[in-house]
Amino acid sequence: MDLHPDAKAGSIEFNGAPVEYADTGAPGDERITIVLVHGTGGTTATHFGTLYPMLAARHRVIGIDLRVDGSTTLDTLVAQVAALIEDRSAGRPIHLVGYSLGAVVTAALAGRHQHLVATLTLIAGWVATDKQQRLRHNVWRHHHEVGGRSLQEFQTLMAHSSQFLRSKSDHDLEAMIASRTVRPGTDIEMDINGTVDVADEVAAITAPTLVIGCLDDQMVPIRHSHMLFGGIQDSRLAEIPSGHAVTVERPAQLFQLIDAFVRQPDRHAAGSTIPALTI
Repeated sequence: MDLHPDAKAGSIEFNGAPVEYADTGAPGDERITIVLVHGTGGTTATHFGTLYPMLAARHRVIGIDLRVDGSTTLDTLVAQVAALIEDRSAGRPIHLVGYSLGAVVTAALAGRHQHLVATLTLIAGWVATDKQQRLRHNVWRHHHEVGGRSLQEFQTLMAHSSQFLRSKSDHDLEAMIASRTVRPGTDIEMDINGTVDVADEVAAITAPTLVIGCLDDQMVPIRHSHMLFGGIQDSRLAEIPSGHAVTVERPAQLFQLIDAFVRQPDRHAAGSTIPALTI
């Protein structure tokens, strides 16, 4: 997927292997720099394919494609993003945006490496994995072993809100199901998802933070965003009527929230809830 006419593909070396990224700017670019970190089973293109060009119309945007192999842990994912920031924006804090597992990674990074982060946006993230999430992970593993249509239907069901699914014609819904694939390494990311606990890092976050929760999220129910909101001192909350796949269901609303926040982080006071947008 071509993310944006200005996006240039590149890579940094991490533990002897390349970590790829797409960057609309270059070191020294004076525009606001936004780094996007995708979620489980995704890439910059699949999770931010619509949001990336919207943000790139106004800002420098870097999307990282996390590298996953048999030795990958949450710590190594955090280290990959930190290495990218230091390589592509040396000496300048960036505006960090994480989605799903990417929100966990970026929250951990912001707590551990405060000097790297100007603002933090957490989309559909969580502090610690709970029993409901573990049950869903177990069902996912079962469908993954079976493969084929069973997994495709389960992924589609869990990712989207009922309203979004009802809005699709039978033909479009079938196309959505058939297009579902499993990126290599997704099973490793799912293992990481099952053991998340970043409570200490969340408590250490100092950057102004925007927490975005999805009201119809079956993967990471809205209560998890409320926990992030309550656990970060300088945070504000926005709630979107969407399933977990909010980057697909509501990209324009995400753009408005993120764009306004990175340009004026203190527009909404810490502890406040941002009024709902009608889009």
